[in-house]
Amino acid sequence: MSHSLHGDKPTVAARVAKAVLLTAALPLTISAATAKDDGIDYLTAPFHQKRLLDWGNRPNWSPDGRRIAFTKDDLVDGPAYEVDVRAKKVRCLTCKFGDTQFVTRIFYLPDNSFLIEAAPGMKGGSGGAADAARTQLFWMSKSLARPVSLDSGVMGDIAIARKANADGSVDIAWSRLTATGLELTKARLVHDGRTARLADPQALYTYRPGQPGPASFPEAYDFIDGGRSVMFWTTEMDALDSEMYKVDIATKVVSKVYATPSHNETHVFPDERYGLEEANIHSDPDGPYRGISAHIKPGVEQILRFAGKSNAAEIAAANSGKGFDIFVITMDGKSRRALTNVSRSGAQAHQSIVSPDGRRIAFAIKDPTGKSAHAAGLYIGTFSD
Repeated sequence: MSHSLHGDKPTVAARVAKAVLLTAALPLTISAATAKDDGIDYLTAPFHQKRLLDWGNRPNWSPDGRRIAFTKDDLVDGPAYEVDVRAKKVRCLTCKFGDTQFVTRIFYLPDNSFLIEAAPGMKGGSGGAADAARTQLFWMSKSLARPVSLDSGVMGDIAIARKANADGSVDIAWSRLTATGLELTKARLVHDGRTARLADPQALYTYRPGQPGPASFPEAYDFIDGGRSVMFWTTEMDALDSEMYKVDIATKVVSKVYATPSHNETHVFPDERYGLEEANIHSDPDGPYRGISAHIKPGVEQILRFAGKSNAAEIAAANSGKGFDIFVITMDGKSRRALTNVSRSGAQAHQSIVSPDGRRIAFAIKDPTGKSAHAAGLYIGTFSD
């Protein structure tokens, strides 16, 4: 964990910035569910999927489940879009802002306003590893007025409470770069319809490179346990395994949610009985580095260097880029159902998100090689009784 690509004595900020690379190209979405899922048995319920658009990535459901906000790509910043699920009509949400229209990610808040992650000034960047350490938070009204900076850095996914607080504020949790590491922070987002701010920030967990701890860098995914905990994704450096953890907001106690030898990233369904998991189980079923091999090559290499592997580059060349498929999993990790099976061919099913009623999911399929024969674009999967 203390090793660096650029010498023996890197600054903490530089080392953490390198660690940001690990999450730059991975599924980064939130759950905006507001309703229960009526006790659906997702392991057995009929499931069918259809392509909504032949382009798009990083989908996020509106609170009423009628629209999806999305970006064109998950690696390059671009305008934010919205599609009407029934009519398939697309509108651009940020194009009118000219040279400040570029977002890395966009999320709905419970009142239909938006939380945006973007490079400074929303002026664009690669959207990938080169910019992940400098992206910032913005709020945009539902009337699509010019976004307001929330004066905070952000890295990766963002957890957003499913319901607003009694005062209308919304709890969010995210990771941000600090002088000593990466800090998982919780705050209330407050707005009056015109401007917005973050109130009552509190640190929940801090990752300091080179120092022992239950987890490494945290990436917020969901509020769970009835809002009492924040679930986050991390990599166990000693075990070379990616896992889902949670931190109790009141006590700051950190614990593992469930364990699997594969690289897995999971959001919860509305009633928290099941998770929507992205994992490399099909593309790397029993490889020695399957716990991290879904990362891009530079990410795997960086993890291995942190872990002290002298042949990190060689290992990463053979054990990286293993694509995801999407699964339903019980939150004890004991039962799993595959919803897609595209990664063996070189395609990637990722960026999955549960609808507010828990009956649908949205996700993206990418075909980096163009040889998989799987149609790329935005998809909707539906569970029926």
